[in-house]
Amino acid sequence: MNSSKSDICNSDEQAHFIAVDWGTTNLRAFLINKNGQVQAQRDNDRGMLELDACEFEAVLSDLLGNWLTPDLPIYMAGMVGSRGGWEEVPYQQCPIQLGDLSKHLYWLKTSLPNPIAIVPGLQGVGVAGLQDVMRGEETQLLGAIDWLEARHPSDDNPVFCLPGTHCKWVQVEGGTVSQFSTSITGELFAQLNNESSLVKGLPKSDVFNEVAFNKGVLASQQAGGILHHLFSARSRFVCGELASNEVRDYLSGVVIGHDVNDVLSSLSIPKSPVIIIGSQELSERYALALLSRDLKSEFLSANDASIRGLKRLANSQIISDAVSSGAK
Repeated sequence: MNSSKSDICNSDEQAHFIAVDWGTTNLRAFLINKNGQVQAQRDNDRGMLELDACEFEAVLSDLLGNWLTPDLPIYMAGMVGSRGGWEEVPYQQCPIQLGDLSKHLYWLKTSLPNPIAIVPGLQGVGVAGLQDVMRGEETQLLGAIDWLEARHPSDDNPVFCLPGTHCKWVQVEGGTVSQFSTSITGELFAQLNNESSLVKGLPKSDVFNEVAFNKGVLASQQAGGILHHLFSARSRFVCGELASNEVRDYLSGVVIGHDVNDVLSSLSIPKSPVIIIGSQELSERYALALLSRDLKSEFLSANDASIRGLKRLANSQIISDAVSSGAK
């Protein structure tokens, strides 16, 4: 797929900055005005995995085209700052105030006219005391805090769930991330759903079977552990308890159910709704698993969270520059 330059325009207001979400498989750029609204969007499939370090600048330049002007700073989040990305940006150590991310932006040296910064990822420990890392989610968390402040200004200790290939669980206390935990939920399910004997010969469907999924979630809450529960996807089908078109969503319920159970057992159970940041389809599944534990949830799209986070970083940077200029 070639670069897409067909702008999706929502506002005629003057552009404020360019937000870039550069992941492993996709590159997305947004022209943002001062109100944080998307004026235009461009994207392609030139993700980090298929690029050498020397290719990033040219790929970005090709995508942005006439957006390349000195008065538009570019803020990039995601795997672009990882090892194997454009340039490896050191992780910031937890605990860290999310609002302080703007102090640690990594400014690239390029031949492009725009100033370009990469948001650093975070390094901390998970619920087991083991080292953990994130890139891109820290920006989404900052955006979610921005979103929450407008809706629930009194909620100082929200729990966030960021499902995906690797699901992140974060409890933010007073705007500070002290620890977070990653589960390979999405990656595990993808492997089981594509290659395992548990689903061999069974049909796939684009229609979500909520009943089967909830059966899997309920199974995850029984004795025996995840390895036993995973095999039940096959045994319950063979014994006639699951129809052939139920097995895959049942398996999804088992995997996501264990993710929810295992992490919540190590966190302070939230009194306010868990904030799920991700895609609509996957977030709906996590919402069902949380509801089985009598926990409510609210949804914020990953795209909106990233843009809000980058807007907050951009505004903080502008204020910091103004203060510095006034002090001279």
